[in-house]
Amino acid sequence: MNGNDEKRQIDWHSGFAGGLGLSLREYRDAIEIRREYPLSKEPLKVDFIVVKKRADVRIENDLGRMFRTHNILEFKSPDDGLSIDVLWKCIGYAGLYKGLSDRVDMIPASELTVTILRYRKPEKLFSHLEGGGFRVDETADGIYRIRDVVSLPLQVVVIRELSDADLLALKIMSENAAEEDVRRFLLRTREYHVPGDRHDADAVLQVSSSANKELYSKLRRERIMCQALREILSEEIAEERAEGRAEGRAEGRAEGRSEGEELLAALMQRLFSAGRNEDAARAASDTEYRKTLYREFNIA
Repeated sequence: MNGNDEKRQIDWHSGFAGGLGLSLREYRDAIEIRREYPLSKEPLKVDFIVVKKRADVRIENDLGRMFRTHNILEFKSPDDGLSIDVLWKCIGYAGLYKGLSDRVDMIPASELTVTILRYRKPEKLFSHLEGGGFRVDETADGIYRIRDVVSLPLQVVVIRELSDADLLALKIMSENAAEEDVRRFLLRTREYHVPGDRHDADAVLQVSSSANKELYSKLRRERIMCQALREILSEEIAEERAEGRAEGRAEGRAEGRSEGEELLAALMQRLFSAGRNEDAARAASDTEYRKTLYREFNIA
């Protein structure tokens, strides 16, 4: 499998869903995140809509500081382009979202915003806009407000330039993620106790580790990083073991234990297969490898 094939297999949008959830985790009770929200009966969908359920809530991080009640978010994975036409398509999503609501002016234009997120700075787009007399203002690291194109608040978020600590979950899902950012995120995951936070963190780690295999291979050998990863995966580990025990009761304890171990090994391998060649990867399910995983992660 070549590098391009591996990139295509990374589920960037699921990772972004997790990163978005963690970036706005402090406001979980006050907002609702709708994924792939259908804009019409036809297969036309916007990536994400963040809806404030309470008008008095102000999101105090660089991503959400511009947000109003209804916020259109379009996420571009590393291989996606961002041209002037894509910009206008995203603006069009906001128009459709408003225009196709259930009753007239149910969603006031004054309560709409548009955010486009991508990993690299769209230099050509910004040059095109500025050449056309529009303003592009950097209001915070990685946050670019586009003025005068439409009356709606419009911003482009360049994920790799973000410095807001609350947005680490988004930043580490880029290729060549900074080691310090990954370390900070892994340590932060130890504060996550709500099931939804752990699920989101797992989605982020799946993408981040797939895009940065060598880095995660290095980190897994460090005790504190290894422990942080183990903690965030603890619920999935428990679920896999419970399934293995359930199957064991149905089909025999020995067989169930074996299947449970294989499921657990596969789960752990998902994050820590970096740096192994194909032959080693095929051997990853061997008993000795499982024992190594259990020993490294202190799994009884």
